[in-house]
Amino acid sequence: MVQATSDTEDATVSWELDVMDSPLLQTLAYVGPSIFGGIAILAGGLLLYLVGSALLDGNFARAIGVVVFAILALLARRYFPALLATNLIDPLWSRFSLRGFIIGSVVGALVLLGSAQLHPVAPFAVFIASWVPVILTAGFPTSGYVDRPGKTLVVDDTEVPLDAVNAFRTVSVGTFAVCWLSYTRGVPTAPRIICLPSRYLNIVSNLIEEDFGTSSGERSTTDRTERLITVLFGLGMVAIGPVLWLLLPPGDGQVVALYAGAMFGLFGMVLLWYAYSA
Repeated sequence: MVQATSDTEDATVSWELDVMDSPLLQTLAYVGPSIFGGIAILAGGLLLYLVGSALLDGNFARAIGVVVFAILALLARRYFPALLATNLIDPLWSRFSLRGFIIGSVVGALVLLGSAQLHPVAPFAVFIASWVPVILTAGFPTSGYVDRPGKTLVVDDTEVPLDAVNAFRTVSVGTFAVCWLSYTRGVPTAPRIICLPSRYLNIVSNLIEEDFGTSSGERSTTDRTERLITVLFGLGMVAIGPVLWLLLPPGDGQVVALYAGAMFGLFGMVLLWYAYSA
């Protein structure tokens, strides 16, 4: 829930933002658990199918063996008993509703089944892709504090060194906004991404701009040698996919080229972006 207080727009502002405050963030937060729930539904369906087949054949020993094997397979994984001993359920249901989790799990199971019809490796790709929204929403809840007279910006109990900011970009998405900060070299660890309610974006932007103009002349730039090396590495990683597409045989070889191109190409684009913006 958004919690915000302000004396005046030019004085102090504080906020707290969680995924429940934005439909988009809440949808992203459901993606990962929905895929995991879909996997659990498919695993349970497979178990019921094997047990039902054994019972229909009159082989009760095989049915019992399947159930015992499934239980032992879970208990053999050290993380499963440890998971049961934790209080993970409490924070889980504080963010997700039971109805939403069930609906999401069914949708996740259908997505996994549908992707399997396209290619046998596609469900694995869906599982890997589901971690992206998990990472995007892992930083929530987040809180912040702005003191305009004191020129202070604090995010999650960490003060932002405003005099070291050499670039910042903002994107407003519905009820929340994202600020991406870049710092001069040599600055210790500081918040680089700030998520806050959209109605406080102007206050934070104005505070950053006050010191941004005074520190612009102190910006450090990447030297040509480092920039050239970064560009070469980036182009090389981007070229991996097209080169493998040409060298590998059609069929499975092109599938490998697609996955390799997507994975290495992503890192290559990050390197190229760094060479351009640093």
